[in-house]
Amino acid sequence: MKFKPPFHVQSGVIKDALGQTVRLFGVNYYAPFNHNYYNIAELGKNHYRAVDEDFRHFHEMGLRFIRIHLYDREITDFEGHLVENGNLDVLDYVLKKCEEEGIFLMITPIVWWNTVSTQIATDQDYAYWYCGSHPGFGFSNFYSKDSLLWNTDALECQKRYFRELFDHRNRWTGKRFCEHQQIVAIEPFNEPDYVVPWQIETNTTPEGMGCCVYSQGKLRKQLKEIFNDFKAAHPEINSSEELYNAFNFKNLERYLSALMEIVDEYFGNNVLKGSYVSFSSNITQKMNSLLKRHNISLISFGTYLNACGFDGVNTDGVNHLPMAEAWLKHVRENGHFDLGKVVYEFDATGTQNGYPLAAIAAAYRDFGVQMAAYFTYTPAAVAAWNPGWLVHFLNLEHTPSKAAGFAAAAAIFHRKVAPCISMENERWSGEGYIIERKNDLVVYADREIFCHSNDTEIEPPDRKSLKKVIGRGNSPVASCSGTGCYVLEKTSDSEWLLHLHPSQRFLADPQRGRQFKHMANRWVSCLKEAPVSQLLEEELTFRFNLEPNWKITDILKNTEFTKTDEGTVCLPPGDYRILLIQ
Repeated sequence: MKFKPPFHVQSGVIKDALGQTVRLFGVNYYAPFNHNYYNIAELGKNHYRAVDEDFRHFHEMGLRFIRIHLYDREITDFEGHLVENGNLDVLDYVLKKCEEEGIFLMITPIVWWNTVSTQIATDQDYAYWYCGSHPGFGFSNFYSKDSLLWNTDALECQKRYFRELFDHRNRWTGKRFCEHQQIVAIEPFNEPDYVVPWQIETNTTPEGMGCCVYSQGKLRKQLKEIFNDFKAAHPEINSSEELYNAFNFKNLERYLSALMEIVDEYFGNNVLKGSYVSFSSNITQKMNSLLKRHNISLISFGTYLNACGFDGVNTDGVNHLPMAEAWLKHVRENGHFDLGKVVYEFDATGTQNGYPLAAIAAAYRDFGVQMAAYFTYTPAAVAAWNPGWLVHFLNLEHTPSKAAGFAAAAAIFHRKVAPCISMENERWSGEGYIIERKNDLVVYADREIFCHSNDTEIEPPDRKSLKKVIGRGNSPVASCSGTGCYVLEKTSDSEWLLHLHPSQRFLADPQRGRQFKHMANRWVSCLKEAPVSQLLEEELTFRFNLEPNWKITDILKNTEFTKTDEGTVCLPPGDYRILLIQ
């Protein structure tokens, strides 16, 4: 189904301009930023061609949605002015591709987090490095994460950044940022941090990297003064917990008022405004009222099925279905609000299995989530190394079973009517799909789409009406040797296009065990680390099972391949045309 922007929220349901109920499933994507941008460059690859290849994968997997938190440190200066550089240009190119492919975007302008470009610059320049060494050394380098909400200077930087970003003209489309209709949702800040008691009540900082995000030194002294002034102005608040809640609430209200006013100025009613409130989706009535006062109609939350946290442990052996069931039970009991539901990030961390993602998609449909983005898609140009977020690894060619399961997850999520879920310990099912832990099997079948992540004997409901197939192994529709995916797309009653992806094998644990520090396992150099995945350019045995009489030709050379007596053909990975013989 094609949706027409702008979107709006009606009684908690996201609708498009035609009144259709919106369902968008996709990925977070970071080829323009941070380690993905740097890794592509260090391998000498072209960023724009890399984006082209990934968008082909998105099309083949049936994805409709991309969420990007912009790395503000890479595209701003210390005052928040926008910096025109390679990162911004690749982002512009992604916008162009979204327009061409009909993919919708959710943009989060501020992420705060540091980037590998700073780490690399300080390593390379060492004693000669200073903050002005490269122009993309943004304002967030000078403020703690919590201070972005309460510090007036930090707020001015963000306001300046928002205005210049939204007014920026894209050289690929000729449009200003705010004129791209594919941008359908904006949330200002990725996972904001709020003031906590130890910042005010002590002069020390708890150990651990997670505490580095909080205000230190001069900023902390300033924070204490502001908090104590607030406390003195509100003697009626006796509870310490209520006092901190009220202080953070006041700061958030001022923050949203300042930035959402700029969103309104540039986008008007052409974009949905969202806000992250809590990771669990819990929201108080007071917070619900605050969001509505600023015309915020989306609540943004995430889901991570963390069997072993984020420390790089492989979790393929874990049964993720009970974890997904527990999540669904929790939100059914606690997640009641009349805002549109958007999941900005989700994953089952540390696994190359696809069935957990299909279970999450089914749970989302049950709960009424309408836009969801996996974190995060690894660009094909660097996927052999799985650099960056090591515990989040998804790529159509380098994680084929997971990717085929993810394509089925997208089909489950996009289904017009949310199917009921039958949940067992190692198997979920619903109308049109099965999800099984055994063999990492996900199968989706309706009249037009058929997906299977491994061998299956399940038949599509109507062979004649099928339009698209993505799978691995053998099925009643097609049989393919090797470990990679095949994709079939019907172009007419007598023709199908076939894309055969190469076989893949892992050379090492993609998560690399615990060789990187906890929560620091976010980047590796492709020039210093060995690849963890390999594509095999071996020939594949393929058979088209939908029709008995067919011939197959190479699209580039128009070479016809001879079938064996068993009706199979041997093909190298590539693009082919299947012609049905009447």
